[in-house]
Amino acid sequence: MSNEANKRVVLAAIDDTTGRTNQVHRVLAQGDFVVTHATTTLPDGGRAAAFDLWQIEDGRIAGHWGDREPIVQQTANGHTQVDGTVVIDAAADTEATRKVAEETVRTILVDNDFSDLDHYLAGESYVQHNPRFADGISGLAAALGELAKSGHSLKYSDVLHVVAEGNFAYVRSVGVFAGTDFVFHDLFRVAEGRAVEHWDVMVPR
Repeated sequence: MSNEANKRVVLAAIDDTTGRTNQVHRVLAQGDFVVTHATTTLPDGGRAAAFDLWQIEDGRIAGHWGDREPIVQQTANGHTQVDGTVVIDAAADTEATRKVAEETVRTILVDNDFSDLDHYLAGESYVQHNPRFADGISGLAAALGELAKSGHSLKYSDVLHVVAEGNFAYVRSVGVFAGTDFVFHDLFRVAEGRAVEHWDVMVPR
């Protein structure tokens, strides 16, 4: 099935499958996988930012992984966890986008190599939607440094899935944050060979 057909399968079933009401902001697909990024309303009325990864086989949902974090009203960067660019640039090189996103995660977050952040991220123009970090590479470097000093270091150990479409790429990984095993969902928008915008959800395993 096509990417668009797989997206339709997921969007038709997302609320029933998750047991939540979802306002989907971004949806991308590649091969047998679909990713949704949504504001989700829980049965108790609470609201969260959610990433869900779906595997499609023969027009039906065959696998599903998903996590969410509560919506934060005040963030370090002034953005919300779900605002920003939503339109996928279909003319962008999907495989190039996929490569940038995976190399960014593996270098910075798996290897903890911060020696050339400008190579992977769009300098001070890098737009951050993680509520803990300020915009720009200076914001990321400062936050990671403070976490390390406080004993709450962040390190990914393995990349599990990468899904890209156009200028967007999603990476699902596992690792450790503050001594606890975590699952990480990262979504990047890529332009001119670097990540220019980032959204994520991170939760204990």
